[in-house]
Order: sequence, then C-alpha cells, then structure tokens
Amino acid sequence: MGTRGGWAALRRRSLSFFLDWLAWGYIAYTVMYLLNHYWYTVYVDWYGTLKLPSWGWPLVVLGTLELAVWSRALGRSLGLRAFGLEVTCPSLGRRILRAFLWHVSVLPLGIGVWLGRGEPWHDRLAGTRVRAVPKEPERPGRRALATQWGAMAAVLLVLTLWLGWLIIGINLQVLGRRAPWAAGIWRQMLRPDFRYFLESDPAFALRNLPFSILDLMVVTIFMAFLATVLGAAVAFPLSFFGARNIMGFSPVGWAVYGLTRGFFNVFRSIETILWAVVFAVWVGFGTFAGVLALTIHTIAALGKLYSEQVEGVSPGPLEAVWAAGGSRWQVVRYAVLPQVVPSFWAFTLYRWDINVRMATVIALVGGGGIGDMLFYYKNLSDWPKVGAVVMVIVAVVWTMDYLSGRLRERIT
Repeated sequence: MGTRGGWAALRRRSLSFFLDWLAWGYIAYTVMYLLNHYWYTVYVDWYGTLKLPSWGWPLVVLGTLELAVWSRALGRSLGLRAFGLEVTCPSLGRRILRAFLWHVSVLPLGIGVWLGRGEPWHDRLAGTRVRAVPKEPERPGRRALATQWGAMAAVLLVLTLWLGWLIIGINLQVLGRRAPWAAGIWRQMLRPDFRYFLESDPAFALRNLPFSILDLMVVTIFMAFLATVLGAAVAFPLSFFGARNIMGFSPVGWAVYGLTRGFFNVFRSIETILWAVVFAVWVGFGTFAGVLALTIHTIAALGKLYSEQVEGVSPGPLEAVWAAGGSRWQVVRYAVLPQVVPSFWAFTLYRWDINVRMATVIALVGGGGIGDMLFYYKNLSDWPKVGAVVMVIVAVVWTMDYLSGRLRERIT
C-alpha cells in the first residue's frame, strides 16, 4: 500500500474510532442525565441533584475511550460499520492482545501510528488488520440486532427516545385531560363563519386593511409568486458558481465554490420567520417584509437544489465541449443547461407551492397576507372565523399542489 493510500485509510479508521468514542460518550452523558433526572425527581427533598466531582469527568472520558477500544477489538463496532471497515484477526486472543497493545501504540502521543506509516504497531504486533469490507447485499436471515453494531444502534435509539421524551416534557395525561376542550375548538372550526369571505371585516378596516378573506388570500399568492420569481432569478446564476464540476478547476474556482455553498447553507439554515422578523424591523410590518423574507430563503434553498442538479449532469457532453475548445460559458450553455432546465422548472414550481404555505406563517411576526387575519381571529378565540380562513388556505394549497404537480409531470 502506498504512503498516500495508507494515510487515507488511516484517516478513515481514525474517524470511525472517534465515532465509536462519541457514541460511548453520548451513552455516558445520557445515563448520567437519566440518573440525575430520576434522583432529582424522587429524592430532591433529601439529597439534591447528583454532581460529578472534579476528577469525575476525566474519568468518564478515559472510561469511554476504553469502551471504544475494546468494542472495536472484540467485534464489529458501530464506527467500523459506518465507515465500511472490519478488524480481521485469527483468534480471540489476538483481538485481546490488540486492545492491550493499542494503549502502548496510540496513547504515547500516537507514536505507534506515526511511525507505523499506515499500519499502526498494535495491528502489526497483534497480527490483525483493518480492511474495507466490500459492498455486498446482506445475507438472508442475518439479523442486525445479533451484531455488536446493531445492538449499539438499538441502545442509542432507545436512549435518545427516552432522553427526548424527558427533555421535551411529553405529558400524555394532559393530552387526555384537555381533549374535551380541544374537541370543542375543532367543533367550532368545523362550523366555519364565511361572512367576511367577500366583504371586509370592519375590525380590519379600522386598521387600514379593508380586505376580505379572499382579498388577503390573493395577496398571499402574489407574495409567494414574487418571492419565487425573484429568488429563482438570483439562484439561477449562483447555482453554477456553487457546482464543483463547473468551478472545481482552479484555486480561485474552489474558493468561489466554497463561498457560494457557504452562502446557501447559512442563509438556508435561518428559517423564513426569522428573516421576517429582521425585515419587519428594517422596512416595517407588512407584505413587503414578508416578500423579502421569502425571497432570501428561496435564493438559498433553490440555489442549493439547482447546484446539486448541475453537479449531477452527465459528464459526457461537458467533456465533449471541453475537448472541442469551448469556454466555461459554452460548457454551461451547450452541455449543462439542456440537462438541468426541466428540473429547474420543476423545483421552482415546487418552491412556489412551499412559499404559499410559508407566507401564511410569517404573518405571525408581521409578514402580512392571509396569516394576518388568521392570527387575529385566533387571538380573539373566534374559532368559526379561524376555521373559515384555514379552509380557504387548505383549498388554495391543495389546488396549487395539484396544478404544480401536473405541470412538473409535463416538464420533466
């Protein structure tokens, strides 16, 4: 094995080891949380909460490290499975020897790893080897829970569900106890009051909003339409700067690719309702702030989808244009666009559908549209009028979903 290939394999197995260590650390933290939660719940009046002493956390770190080492030595751990690796050795004695030698090889500043040049001392001396497992279909009848990695995955899942249940504070008793009150709300909403479907609500007219439910629904549709068009217009050119097969040919290209992808990831991770808060403070409450919030999120979301579609094009046409001496623009024009334009249209239509639904929610923070009326009636506990607004929203979203789906079928 070459030096470069050896270090690449070593990096892969190191990441798998850290995954095992992280899994055991997560189990230790979860067990500590559960012990503390139940101790605090039952014995708080006598003992207070459980706390580790100053030397406790270093002991936990070392303990989880040991568990990771031994789990890898005695079977195929979750980390090995995740990275497609396995430890091959002739006997159980060799596996145990490997675990002991690991401390001598790795703990003294990793000397056995660095000097081993891709084959650490503990593997060389124990006669073991970490190799990549060829991708083969699972054998019939093989049960994942009977393996070490399967059992570990099951334990992590159970502990995570248990931990999440406690942190969120799910209370099924409250759910059942208040069910009659919730049922009363649903009964009122299912008897909708459409008196302001075509004529404006006097309360809204006093707020300089002389709109009916239908008026505000049309406003919401146009908000989503403008945000989709503006977002797609900006995301379209940016998507090519965020595609590796277009930009990954020079250091400058890689830098532009990284910045563009970073922009997509950062701005897409901030929810539309937070953008609506920013723009509501910036330009004032209303539909303009809502359109700006939807546009920013649309640029990032569509840019990510567009760029991934560009990266997934068939390389044959690109290579043909490059071989003919074509420029980067000509590659995009003649080799990329014909392959991606149908998908771009489909993504854009789907985004318009999403923006209609988002435009309803951002009214909660001043984004305007039909959501303004929805939350107004909700705050008054006027559930029949809330039901009328909700039914109109559902009807519009359902219709748009059907129409956009048919259009996407024809485009693709």
